[in-house]
Amino acid sequence: MPDSGGHGSILTGHADGRPGLPRRRFLQGTAVAAAVGAAPAVLLGGTPAAAAATFDPLQEFIQLVPGGNGIIYAIRADGALLWYRHVGYLTGAATWAGGSGRVIGSGWHVFRTVLAAADGEIFGIMPDGTIHWYQYVVTNLGTGAGYWARGGTGPVIGYGFTFPRIFGGWNGVIYGMDDSGDLWWYQYTAGNGTVGWARGGSGAHIGSGFKLFARIWSEPNGVIYCDLNGALHYYRYTGTNGSVAWANGGSGVPIGGNFGGTKVAFANGSGSMYAIQLDTDQVNGTDATLTWYLLKNSQNITPSSGAAWVNGGNGAAVGHGFTFEPTANLQGYASNLSVSQGGTQNVAVSTTFGSFTWTIVQLAPNAGDPVAVLGPTTAAGQLQTLSAGYRVNGCGWANSFSVPIPATWQSGVYAAKLESPAGLPYYVVFVVRPATPTAKIAFVLPTNTYNAYNSWAGHSRYALQNGNPVTMTFLRPTNTTDVDPPAAITHTLHSDLFLLRWMSANNVSFDCYCDSDLDGTASWLASYKALVVASHSEYWSDSMRANLVTYLGAGGRLICTGGNALYERTTFSTDGNALTWSPITSRDRFANHGEWESQIIGANLNNAAYLTFAGYQVDDATHALFAGTNLANGAQFGATGYNFGASGYEVNGPIDSAHVQGTATLLANGAGQGAGGAAMVYIDRGNGSWVFSANSISFNGALPYDQNLSTLLNNVFAAAVV
Repeated sequence: MPDSGGHGSILTGHADGRPGLPRRRFLQGTAVAAAVGAAPAVLLGGTPAAAAATFDPLQEFIQLVPGGNGIIYAIRADGALLWYRHVGYLTGAATWAGGSGRVIGSGWHVFRTVLAAADGEIFGIMPDGTIHWYQYVVTNLGTGAGYWARGGTGPVIGYGFTFPRIFGGWNGVIYGMDDSGDLWWYQYTAGNGTVGWARGGSGAHIGSGFKLFARIWSEPNGVIYCDLNGALHYYRYTGTNGSVAWANGGSGVPIGGNFGGTKVAFANGSGSMYAIQLDTDQVNGTDATLTWYLLKNSQNITPSSGAAWVNGGNGAAVGHGFTFEPTANLQGYASNLSVSQGGTQNVAVSTTFGSFTWTIVQLAPNAGDPVAVLGPTTAAGQLQTLSAGYRVNGCGWANSFSVPIPATWQSGVYAAKLESPAGLPYYVVFVVRPATPTAKIAFVLPTNTYNAYNSWAGHSRYALQNGNPVTMTFLRPTNTTDVDPPAAITHTLHSDLFLLRWMSANNVSFDCYCDSDLDGTASWLASYKALVVASHSEYWSDSMRANLVTYLGAGGRLICTGGNALYERTTFSTDGNALTWSPITSRDRFANHGEWESQIIGANLNNAAYLTFAGYQVDDATHALFAGTNLANGAQFGATGYNFGASGYEVNGPIDSAHVQGTATLLANGAGQGAGGAAMVYIDRGNGSWVFSANSISFNGALPYDQNLSTLLNNVFAAAVV
């Protein structure tokens, strides 16, 4: 199994799930037959007549669905379903049936996800969890000519499949991963569009802990590939009818691979795999090259055998023009990261749907699910294509609607929730900052980090590794602001929402800002007793850091509930709509200029501890911040959390005595991680100024799981406002 966190482990019993786990069940009978009307249309007579452009050539496809034997179903942003067949799927030859895609359907952009089997069966899963069945029967593999079984009506075969992550399709097997990382197995057995599932539609709980992996895809006969930063781990489920059985004892086998610089990846049977490569043009690039790989022993890999990649795992370019963005059917961005109470927020939307609805929801302050504060409002849809230089200068889209922000709205985190007619959601997140500071605590949302890791359209701060500085605009859609559960470890907004909800539940009042508000003059900062920075506040401008140092020097307090903070220098554009970083090959750390992160938060980033997880172990139980916990020295806490243990993901530690400014007390450290664990510190800087730093990205995700952690943080906030 993977390392100490226990992630990726396979259960060794209880095929139906452990006590307390839900038994997920599919449709029994015809209770939702009326939903058939939501199914997309299929073409029964060739290709439709040419029409005005209905998709952006730079974002043509929203999903590529493997169908086995080289067949790829490509769903275009406007809903067209295209059939391709890579004839060279076993050799890497760049030969394709018919030479281009054949349009075989329309309206397929309504689905949340689409899966397929090697017999032409296609499963379309709607946003509400309803599953429609199709089967495309090919009569000519050279052209893709064929017909739709049952006239392509898309009968409903199941419902309630609302897992955050869904993959599979091969052999009728569909895997659902819930937000705890548990893996559930289902198999559609009828094969003809009627309702027929193994186990009567009751899902089998077959594994747990898979949240570590950002991407997961499968191959026939139970093979599952899990992508960890571009390197693959191989699993093979060997159970029957949902029994718990895995090859290699359930341990993942590292098999290498070269998928880090890719936008999407999938397997197509017989060991063939595909990915869309990212280009290296920062300004006007087009990610469109489809690359082929072949794993010769994909059905039986063991730790001793290892992986047998053709060409040593190096891919071969087999196709071009496959531009891809999964949200190209509905996406948008705000004109400002933060807007003052009494101001106006503008939102630009591009969609291939004829209409959409928007609702403004309040994410924080809020202890639970998002709360609607305005709308819903229906608006006409409009496709907006990308402007030249969009990666640096912004998408250049026109505003689709404006939101007057009432002066009575609480300062906090909000989102424009966009929804397709069938309920497909997209969130545009922004901050409402106070017109005048009112609370004693200021919370800064780490929007610089959200931008750095935003790989919408394929490119994040880390994608362009060509030795040049990197500039990324804020004026683009994003995939780092998850509001709904992602069923994956998280270091951006979803992680910060754990802290924000905890603060609301514990009656901690705060005003909210974002990183760009801390740049420049930031005169508001002096009005607050304490400043809070969240899970992963890694990228700061010189001005941001200088403002923080000045604030602490004047008696301010800092509460840092994350890890890898204050690490790298970045520069805002003149208009504040973009950030520029140094080349990834020569990162411009603050430490390079003698401004160590440990000077402020007590410890420096420890790269050796990356993606390890544990709880904390108490070092100074007599400290006032442990009051009410009943923890003694050596006791452990925070062992469980959304991101596994509270000490993990990225951590700072041990205490850097040579650089820390003030008197540092080690409160706790990552249990069993030695010098690689997080150093939880309290630093007395004098003049009433102090710093509390958890020094771990995983800290916030553990707050709902551990009362001692919660009590400790309550004590921190109580001390902050005195």
